[in-house]
Amino acid sequence: MNSEVYTNLKKMIDVNTPIIYIHDYDFTRVDFLLKQALGGATEIREWSPALGYQRIFRDDEGFLQRDKCLNGEKTELTDVLQIWLNKTKVKTEYLLLRDIQDEIETPKVKSLLQMIAQRKLYDLDFELTIFLNSSVNVVPKEIEKYVSFLEIPYPNEYEIKDLIREHVETNGYEAFDENAIDALMPSLKGLSLFEIDRMLDMAMSSGGTLTKEDKEMILRHKKQMVKKSGVLELVDSPENIDSIGGLKNLKEYLRKKSGVIKRIGEAIKAKVAVPKGVFIVGMPGCGKSLCAKATATLFESPLLKLDMGSLMGKYQGESEKNLRQAIKIAEAAAPCILWIDEIEKAFTGVGGSEVLTRMFGYFLSWLQEKTSSVYVIATANNAANLPPELKRKGRFDEIFYVDLPKEEERKQIFEVHLRKRDKHGINISDALVKATDGFNGADIESVVNEAVEDCFVNNQTFTDSVLLDFAKKTVSISKSCKTQIDEMNKIFKESNFKTA
Repeated sequence: MNSEVYTNLKKMIDVNTPIIYIHDYDFTRVDFLLKQALGGATEIREWSPALGYQRIFRDDEGFLQRDKCLNGEKTELTDVLQIWLNKTKVKTEYLLLRDIQDEIETPKVKSLLQMIAQRKLYDLDFELTIFLNSSVNVVPKEIEKYVSFLEIPYPNEYEIKDLIREHVETNGYEAFDENAIDALMPSLKGLSLFEIDRMLDMAMSSGGTLTKEDKEMILRHKKQMVKKSGVLELVDSPENIDSIGGLKNLKEYLRKKSGVIKRIGEAIKAKVAVPKGVFIVGMPGCGKSLCAKATATLFESPLLKLDMGSLMGKYQGESEKNLRQAIKIAEAAAPCILWIDEIEKAFTGVGGSEVLTRMFGYFLSWLQEKTSSVYVIATANNAANLPPELKRKGRFDEIFYVDLPKEEERKQIFEVHLRKRDKHGINISDALVKATDGFNGADIESVVNEAVEDCFVNNQTFTDSVLLDFAKKTVSISKSCKTQIDEMNKIFKESNFKTA
């Protein structure tokens, strides 16, 4: 495990922290973390709903063992806490409370934890440190000020390689090919050691060795695991940059950035600044989401989509914790793309909501200071409600404005959609291009889809004139939403965003 974790844990203990919260489902890993950080000879008392009150110790061979405390009687949590609180003197003791997310909400447990924490702070003869360990993060407001959270990061590249070598040695497999390991590394990053171990077992069971072909299998399972987090989605990105009609400036910009991201190791050594990300604002249906998906293919990186609505929790501090967790997963999976769609909806109300203000502040600080190769793509339709702090230089490398496509761009968009439907060689006439003035990309796609469908149903030959007929029947977004679009155009021009 990362040595920084041990260092942070020791610091928390040294500064007299009453309660240390370890949010992790791998209890065995937490056991070894505590024994390693506290010293091999140290005994730890543990309470859990399943096993009651126990003592954790090392046997003569160095293995962790448990036995019952208090003559083997199963003691309730309130009784255990009361026993410790009643002690006249406590000299450097540790109490691990595991899976108490249900009990911690009861008034008596909250009150006892409060009193123990206060005594730890003000009584020099009371040196009890409490560890809370659970896969569910629940900290009542009454004890929040006494709690420090220990972050356990996802394993880095060196730790993953150590695990792979240990896995090979333990199971008696032949050594894995180093090139295969390097090829799989981006897929394995962002998983816990426990999850990586499972992936290795599945890879070995399917082929008897680790190969580059296992990447698809690992990505399928990684997608499920990321989905279980509830805050991120691993998005498949079959699109490529050539699937986008128009947006010449934006596409050239992204191609340049891809040269850095795909060679990030070399770039860092050459003192090239790690790209932060791009903010794309503009008309709906003009390819902003498509850009995010195509960029993932261009960068050869996984695409993680952040659902800002799913971050909001009902417990004190839960929303901020969810945001930290999402960023933690993204940074562990780097190099990757973090896509935040319709970001203006997420931060509407900043200033009027204490929770949103804290989340927004944390997000901006991370954007400003991040050094990881997480490339952020934020998209927004409505620039009117964007907080000014989000548009400041330093948050994103560049902000692009996507306007309704011009004549040449509309022609390119038609060509893209006709290629997708195997309608090669169809002439895109000037009349068709002019007839679609004020259309966005979604309007043009709709025209092509309807024309293809109509010709199929009526057994007609697909021609340019059929496209023109449907274009004349289509009510474009510039007509159906004229007032909103005029207002958006005004805001975009006043903001001096770069034209995509």
